[in-house]
Amino acid sequence: MRRTVFNEDHEAFRKTLRAFIEAEVVPHYQEWFDDGLVPRDFYYRLAELGVFGIEVPEEYGGAGIESFKYAAIQSEECARAGVNFGGSSVHVALCLPYLLKLGTPEQLARWMPGFVDGSMMFAIAMTEPGTGSDLAGMRTSARLSDDGTHYVLNGAKTFISNGQSGDLFVIAVRTSPDRHNGLSLLVVEADTPGFQRGERRQPVGCGR
Repeated sequence: MRRTVFNEDHEAFRKTLRAFIEAEVVPHYQEWFDDGLVPRDFYYRLAELGVFGIEVPEEYGGAGIESFKYAAIQSEECARAGVNFGGSSVHVALCLPYLLKLGTPEQLARWMPGFVDGSMMFAIAMTEPGTGSDLAGMRTSARLSDDGTHYVLNGAKTFISNGQSGDLFVIAVRTSPDRHNGLSLLVVEADTPGFQRGERRQPVGCGR
């Protein structure tokens, strides 16, 4: 039975994306896989294709499309070619929903243009050394400064998705001793004083 969930616009996007993958990804993918890192300039090419802005509201420079169908097409075409787009899936699929749900209008106005054009790549940091995926057990903490203008973070994260390419990091921190309800998400810029990237570890796949 032929699927009917995709319309002509979706199929036009599929055709464009398939050609892009064949020309821009497949010839280089083994090198990326061996290096464990997708080159940063590849994300700019994805941005030029419009991939990052599909679900971003129009007022922030995106297409404002509230549908996962384009993301589904991307997943299908990557699977067809046996490749992936590295940390871009973290940028869009993981970080964007948090930003749109929790970001203030001022924050979105500052971050979204760079999100869409690839000049501000987002990463997400939740897992910690010795904690694994048990977020309730995290020890990274954040306390409000005495003057109330900023948070002071203390802690370490590991296996950070898109960690080597990220410019801004959505970081899960503990802001209260309550084990399950005392967690918050803060966005930290990579050039913030005290922020430091660890050594790049060999991944399974090509996702950093």
